[in-house]
Amino acid sequence: MRHKTDAPAREQQRETVDPFAEAFEQIAMGLDSNAPQLCECDHGGEEAYEACGRKAKWRVTIDCTCGEDHPRTVEILCTRCLRTARKDLGRENITARPL
Repeated sequence: MRHKTDAPAREQQRETVDPFAEAFEQIAMGLDSNAPQLCECDHGGEEAYEACGRKAKWRVTIDCTCGEDHPRTVEILCTRCLRTARKDLGRENITARPL
């Protein structure tokens, strides 16, 4: 005599999880939170990274001018650090957009 199973065998198989999709969801959850984004500037010395901790207001793209064809870098900066970067690197090398 046959016994009926509670669930079909195909439903009992575990779904595979895409690691990229899972990582993207974790990143997106951090961006959707109500916590303000903080400035990513580096005021630390040679040994450690140290950010200023102020609220970031600008998405900044910095073009490399050394001549070795480095890619652009993107940073999230506060107004004060954006002003300092423009003074140090030149206004033509920096593109800033509000967050």
